[in-house]
Amino acid sequence: MNAAFILLALSILAAESTAAENPIYKELIQKGVRMSDGSTVKLPPPIVPDGLDAAGQWAAMDKVATVRSPVERLVQKSFYAPVVVKVRTVKSSEGEGPAVRTVDLWFVAHGDWDVLTSKEFFESMAGAKDEGPNRVVSKSGTLTDEEMTERKLSATNKDGYEERFVYTTFSLFERVELSATRLAGLTRGKDSWLAAARIDRRFDKDPEYPNQWRALLRDVRAEIELGPAHPFLHAGGYAKITRLKKPAGAVFVECHLAYEEDYGWFDGVNLVKRKVPLMVREKVRTFRRKLAVASEQTAKEADSQ
Repeated sequence: MNAAFILLALSILAAESTAAENPIYKELIQKGVRMSDGSTVKLPPPIVPDGLDAAGQWAAMDKVATVRSPVERLVQKSFYAPVVVKVRTVKSSEGEGPAVRTVDLWFVAHGDWDVLTSKEFFESMAGAKDEGPNRVVSKSGTLTDEEMTERKLSATNKDGYEERFVYTTFSLFERVELSATRLAGLTRGKDSWLAAARIDRRFDKDPEYPNQWRALLRDVRAEIELGPAHPFLHAGGYAKITRLKKPAGAVFVECHLAYEEDYGWFDGVNLVKRKVPLMVREKVRTFRRKLAVASEQTAKEADSQ
């Protein structure tokens, strides 16, 4: 998976509640993401849980800080502040079998909390699809009520907890196109909110939103053609945003993902570890800039009233 999957998790709005009431999140950290061989990979709980004071939050963030990137640098109000990305191989490819990998991401951004959690801001983040031959995200959205009815699906919406069916099609390194439809559980508290999602197997062979991967092949004219479809069935992750007590206007973002990577994606080469950290840092810089611009615009509009 890549930065597109991770940051798309941040584009799903939540209803008023707390992270502990999110059953998909609880499933991911307690039972884990199931892989094709029957094994499971549990996702780690958030580094910064709810309810900490300023000192507790900084102590928690220190767990992912490094000598070169201490907490003082992590919380800098800069588009180029450090971003911590860790890619781990849980299971290596054997022969032409699949590999299992995890991606963990932590960073701090600055901006107005109400702007950050507004529907307009996150729809602008999610709706910005790439164009051209180097596009990453080519298709994304949520199933409509009519589409859910056609598939005889229902989603839970009660007690401040909301579910949605989220679909995404995106490319990785111009080598493979991934399509996945996830069941997402959405919650939000006063000072934090969380989106958790896992691939929904009911969409494995869906005619419009299938769970699949296809190789990106080049013909004799160097134009990209899609190869045959293969199942993409094993992935899950969550993203949590926490408002920091200090510095003012800062938020701590963390994302955790586990997935199974078929051998055919990159012929067994771990391109994710090689390329994703740089890609994520570029996406985070874009996220920070957009949040800063939107927050400044909101402040100007408030001053003019």
